[in-house]
Amino acid sequence: MSTLGPLGVTVCLFCALVVACAPSPATHGSLRDPIVPSPLDVDQTSDGVTWNPYHAIVRAKVLAAFRGLTNHDVRPALSVMADNVTYTFDGDHALGGTRVSRAGVERWFGRLLRLLPGPFAIRSVEVTGWPWSTRAVTTFEHQVTPPGGEAYWAPGTQVVELRWGVAVRIRTRVTDMAGLERTLDAMARAGEREAVAPQILE
Repeated sequence: MSTLGPLGVTVCLFCALVVACAPSPATHGSLRDPIVPSPLDVDQTSDGVTWNPYHAIVRAKVLAAFRGLTNHDVRPALSVMADNVTYTFDGDHALGGTRVSRAGVERWFGRLLRLLPGPFAIRSVEVTGWPWSTRAVTTFEHQVTPPGGEAYWAPGTQVVELRWGVAVRIRTRVTDMAGLERTLDAMARAGEREAVAPQILE
């Protein structure tokens, strides 16, 4: 089996950087206009600077995606995804299930931001692997405000698998699934029908 020499690795890394820095693919459908940015800095990481240029670009894209979601702008997150991305959010509730297209993820983002519009805080972003097989593991907290209750920060983890800078598989898990389900149930009792709507699986 042949292996890449130094020149081959350099060429592959250059190609990956070109792909990662290329203009974002166009997204379709209605997008919410960005709101006034949250005063909270989304980047609450303390894991330092990576000297791997490709990993640094992927890390920056992850932070940009969550910063966009905090500002109710889904475009940075969608721009990283393949058309046939697989996006799973664990749980048997209105936000759970698996999307199998970028269009489906766009619809799901709309529901997420309507039900849980609070900001995100990113605690760590760990990027590993080569440009053709990359994994980004992000730990985050999401501010949740239950009806009639006080806001709290819900921790979670997201794992993204990328090929040449494009996300092909994403899985998000929240630590306190029971707490999320209680919040959605409370929303439903307060009249928010979407909190108990069928899962978006397209």
